[in-house]
Amino acid sequence: MKSKSVSIKLKTLLFLISFLFFFQCKKTDSNTGGESVSQNIQKPPNVLWIVIDSLRGDIVGRYGVTPNLDLFQKNAINFQYHLVNAAWTRPSTLVFFTGKYASANPVNFWDYPTTKSEVEAFYRSEKRPLPKLLKDHSFDTYMVGNNPFLTDKFGLGVDVGFDSLYDFSNYSEDTKKITKKTFEVLEEISAKEKPFFLFLNYNDPHKPYTPPQGFTNRIQTNEILDEKKRNYLGEVAFVDEELGLVFEELKNKNLWDNTLILITADHGEVMHSAHAISPFTGTNTYYGHGQDLFLENIHVPLLVKLPGSNVKQSISSMTRSIDLFPTVLDYCGLSIPKLIQGKSLKPLIENQETTKRTYYGETRFTQGYGEGSEFLLQRSYRFHEVGKFWQGSVGSEFYLYTDTKKDPNQINPLRISNISDLKDMKLSPTLEKKILRFWKQIRSMEPKLPLYHLSIQPESKDTDIQIRVPQGRIRMANLPDDVVLEEKGKSVQIHTKRTKAFEISFEVYPDVSFPEFTVWFSKKQIPKADIYTGYFGLSMASCNSNCDLLYESGAQRPMILPNAKVYFWKEGGQKKSYSSKQELGTDALEILKKQGYVQ
Repeated sequence: MKSKSVSIKLKTLLFLISFLFFFQCKKTDSNTGGESVSQNIQKPPNVLWIVIDSLRGDIVGRYGVTPNLDLFQKNAINFQYHLVNAAWTRPSTLVFFTGKYASANPVNFWDYPTTKSEVEAFYRSEKRPLPKLLKDHSFDTYMVGNNPFLTDKFGLGVDVGFDSLYDFSNYSEDTKKITKKTFEVLEEISAKEKPFFLFLNYNDPHKPYTPPQGFTNRIQTNEILDEKKRNYLGEVAFVDEELGLVFEELKNKNLWDNTLILITADHGEVMHSAHAISPFTGTNTYYGHGQDLFLENIHVPLLVKLPGSNVKQSISSMTRSIDLFPTVLDYCGLSIPKLIQGKSLKPLIENQETTKRTYYGETRFTQGYGEGSEFLLQRSYRFHEVGKFWQGSVGSEFYLYTDTKKDPNQINPLRISNISDLKDMKLSPTLEKKILRFWKQIRSMEPKLPLYHLSIQPESKDTDIQIRVPQGRIRMANLPDDVVLEEKGKSVQIHTKRTKAFEISFEVYPDVSFPEFTVWFSKKQIPKADIYTGYFGLSMASCNSNCDLLYESGAQRPMILPNAKVYFWKEGGQKKSYSSKQELGTDALEILKKQGYVQ
């Protein structure tokens, strides 16, 4: 009995020892595992994106007015040939935050007002601009600066999704206020554990150039400067001093090391007298911007400090502002959406780039394409709407070719009146082929215009068709050989003696108005009730207004009804809807006056 009791006690003791040993091991494993996880899971880097409005690409380190940027550049990556894909603030900023060309979103880039319809279209099409995307991944997002195009309050822009937005576009003396608010935001950020995205946007040195007293005295150059350029450089010196304070505060708050810092501009500034009057818009753009895509308008600085890194290098390859969105995501460890049109700079930084980047840009009345030092710029009506800058007539669209190695200031471009004239210009075969290829690249980069189709089953040997548009012009895309075409301004007259069924296709250039058409067989007009339309073949008589959806066929060719004398359909999506008469509100007008956009 006694031995049995001892046996039970021994078993109990062994069980307790085993239990304690197991528990201790489990606790140790748990602690070790926890430490391992905490070591392996790194906090995403913070992102500080600094934009200095209107800062040209040839200013930093050249005039003695950027000591803080010069010091930053010595300890960062300097992209020497960085080009923005749009030449004024709103489209350029939206390129930053969408990673797409300006024409890929519904917000216009020719006039200041943003209509209600295009703002709503932006919110439908752009579900995750960069601030929203980063917010979805636990970033706190802030905007501090002077950029009235990042809010929809004034009829000038759209809300891209910042958690906190501090806009100083309503203030005349905004620069120091922006710095002060930045300090307050950094104080708030430093008390949190979450990563942050801060977009810091200084409006200086945007015109009017009004530097505080003493800043022009910092200019060091032998160049003869006029008053405007001296004041411009004075404002650069002013902003540089403020940035030095921001850099110091970042270090004081221990936020410097783990922050990806990008410093760039949204566009440059025209300072060469040869470009004083834009050849594309006819507008005086001297000490301004937005009216062309010459290098002085699109070449801007790009300085990048990587998080947790002291990488220092200078990169001479072409980069584009459209590349910044995917670069931020890449360094934050986030996947890049498929619809993004830019390419991350990370392969270039890590010397793994396999192909050279090419340039495509858009601004008022201008499209452009470039490879290396060579550019083809086109006067273009492609994206315009009836309004302040355009009244609906389409004129000549010439081209300017430049090679900036031979003509650095682009003051002696080769002018081409029409691409079809190339073969008569006696150019070298190599240059002719290159210009033609550049032209094709422009066409391939722009969004396609909708195509309209008319299928006709004649009843006689006498068929007449008239197509009319209120604005823009009709461009024929497909037409049988045995028809007579006569263009009369905004209308096209077509006559044929064909008795077999045929089709014609055309586009409205630009896509600003809906075409009207009339068909006659032997001088007898075909009534709307006998015209079928769209994918489902509904009678045109079933709709009297706002009939865009009725005509849609999407990418599918409709089944043409056997008894349809005339069948009409549209391929390529609904026309953008804009108001052509919208006026600027008082608040918006005052903001633009303070910023020098309007006089």
